[in-house]
Amino acid sequence: MSILMDTVNDAVTVIDQNNTVIGWNKKAEDLYGITGKTIVGEDIQNFFSSLVVTHVINTDLPKKKIIRENYHQPLPGTHVLINASSITSGDEVIGSVCAERDITEIVLLHNELSKASSEVRQLKKEITKIHRPNNAFGKIAGLSKGLQKTVSLARRVANTNAAVMIRGESGTGKELFAEAIHEESSRHNYPFVVINCGAIPATLFESELFGYQPGAFTGADRQGRQGKFEAAHRGTIFLDEIGEMPLEMQVKLLRVLQNKCFYRVGGNDLVEVDVRVIAATHRDLEQMISEGSFRKDLYYRINVVGIEIPPLRQRKEDILDLIYLFISEFCLQQGRDLVQMAPEVMPSMLNYPWPGNVRELRNVVERMVILAEDDLILEDHLPEAIRFQKYSQAISDPNSTLTDITDRAEREIILQALEGCSGDKSKTARKLGVPRSTLYYKMKKFNMK
Repeated sequence: MSILMDTVNDAVTVIDQNNTVIGWNKKAEDLYGITGKTIVGEDIQNFFSSLVVTHVINTDLPKKKIIRENYHQPLPGTHVLINASSITSGDEVIGSVCAERDITEIVLLHNELSKASSEVRQLKKEITKIHRPNNAFGKIAGLSKGLQKTVSLARRVANTNAAVMIRGESGTGKELFAEAIHEESSRHNYPFVVINCGAIPATLFESELFGYQPGAFTGADRQGRQGKFEAAHRGTIFLDEIGEMPLEMQVKLLRVLQNKCFYRVGGNDLVEVDVRVIAATHRDLEQMISEGSFRKDLYYRINVVGIEIPPLRQRKEDILDLIYLFISEFCLQQGRDLVQMAPEVMPSMLNYPWPGNVRELRNVVERMVILAEDDLILEDHLPEAIRFQKYSQAISDPNSTLTDITDRAEREIILQALEGCSGDKSKTARKLGVPRSTLYYKMKKFNMK
């Protein structure tokens, strides 16, 4: 087994149910400076005062539990992404295996790059005002395989006139992709017109899309008004949240896409248009078709090429890039020096599932930059939903009893307090507001040394 473990690029640790180290590869030796002869056969808690590694890979994890890409700092100045799994024999948990990928150099490099990025971004912003960027997709940040696969498909379809359907959860950047496709296309010198189908009242949909003649209805502009399709002539029209479009408008939209012409509301003159259509939705259109709330013929017309944007929780490696990008952006906007993040902030940011995706991340970073004093972002600057995510995750475990949830929460609170007090139990007890005897009892109960 040791030969196999030494062939991987991650630091691999294997412990038994008693927290005794039974596997420790060469990469782990390099990462922690502890030889296999020293640690194998010993209790792993004797080597890591923070107990973070033990907490992640300990055997009180649910049976067959797998943890993927959790960020933590096992030692000061060391940053890793950890993958862990319990080892079972039948229904019995007999140990855990943990693989840690050293990302310290990446984190340090990001810190250095972020210090110099403000001036570069400002120059790039000024240049963009004068010249169209050669790479329209350059504003889409992230190097994860999932995102780059999506970008690659979007690039291929950009220089065609095919209709595109972009799917993704709210906040993933569907409009950003649509705009990049337009900018990369032969239509980039013509308008890119956005229509949010979920924000237009049903009674105004037709006049909004196709415009109206003077006096077409009560309250209409006396001079009439050009519709969005007419405004997008020779360019691109982006139909965001197309799943919200009323059925009667779906029929009229289909007719326009087929015939490339329409009548204004109250008008008799045919208006011809040449537009490329990009649509987007977070809805299940196939389900809507089966329910009769979305037309199948329109679906096939607008879904020539489908593009799926992965949610942020599926591409955690992009979170660091986005955090530093947004920190630079907001510091530049606010005219302040570049702020840094305290070490304890990063685990919460990387492990949070980001249900609001990139939009939520951007808002959180803006909040933190605003609240940061002395150019340092602290854990207190995080929203409560992110700070207390560990406890909410424990509560959401369907196999957890109330006692399990309470014990996990208490154990985590004690761990955090011990780390904050550098392992000093007297200070930890005072910080927690409990007698030292209570702290010792709890530590013994939770097998903490």
